[in-house]
Amino acid sequence: MTNKVVHVEEDVTEMIGIENCKMMSINMTLSLIILVGMRLCLGTGPNTWIDVSFRINKLNFIWSKAIHHLSDKALIKRLKDELDNFDSLYLSAKAASIKNEKLVLEEVDNKLVQLLEKYGLGSAVTAYMKKYKWRDEEEENSILSSEKFKDPKLQKLWHAAQNSRFSKNEQKIVHKELRDHERKMALYEEKVQLFNELNDNTLTENSFEMSDKLNRELKVHHNNIINSYDKLHQKILQVSRKVFNNEKVENLWHLATQNPNFTMSELESIRVELNHFDKRLEKMKYHDEELKAVKKEQEKLGKLNVFDEDISGLEEENKRLLRKLRKLENYLETKIVHTEL
Repeated sequence: MTNKVVHVEEDVTEMIGIENCKMMSINMTLSLIILVGMRLCLGTGPNTWIDVSFRINKLNFIWSKAIHHLSDKALIKRLKDELDNFDSLYLSAKAASIKNEKLVLEEVDNKLVQLLEKYGLGSAVTAYMKKYKWRDEEEENSILSSEKFKDPKLQKLWHAAQNSRFSKNEQKIVHKELRDHERKMALYEEKVQLFNELNDNTLTENSFEMSDKLNRELKVHHNNIINSYDKLHQKILQVSRKVFNNEKVENLWHLATQNPNFTMSELESIRVELNHFDKRLEKMKYHDEELKAVKKEQEKLGKLNVFDEDISGLEEENKRLLRKLRKLENYLETKIVHTEL
């Protein structure tokens, strides 16, 4: 009887032990689940978020700054959710029509800046803009330098434009104009080929009428191509060659030739006036040199402070010429620069 009681007590003790083990296991599992959940929600540090990536490079750049700048894990999680939304917004903007794409992207950019300012990350956007503006300009300049034109004459013009006094922005405009001209030439070649095919196949219905019509179109198209090339040639040539001796006059002439508001006759009139200004500047330069030479000679003789009628006369002449030059310069700048604006 005693043995049976002992065995029962042992069985009860064993069952209690098993139940305790089960409870401990459940508690440990629950604690582990809670801990994992907390880590997923809050993270443990910057390394937790390193693998997060977006489809838009700009957001990846900003995110890399954010995880090191923000210490509040809940704030980081909230920012990630908001950047996920912007990831979709940017993709939608890029998928918009080309005509409105820039406007849409600017709107999204403005919203992004407002969001990041709330998180104290406004500097991240500025850093991105500077970095990628420089990269885009480098890529764009590289493309402009490496692209070649099929027509040797156009390639020669482009080479002249690259080595002229065109600014980078003006070079882009010239490059586009040369590409447009190249497309006109390609279209003309297609029409010539079609014209030849029509003449070869005289059995085609209304072939004579079609050929005659196409022949007239070709003549007009050919004249347009010649005029287009002449304008491009003159535009690049005027900037490439030095027309005037004085750099100031050259700059004014460059502004005038780049101004679409001036007609050819007006440009010719401005060229004559600038030529007159250029000669006046040369004359002023000669008088300056003459005055310096006379003063140097007086200095050698030890008479620099002694009144000299010749020196006095030269100084008065220089002042008179300088007044006229300033008046003429103001007139030309007003005429050229203000008309451009």
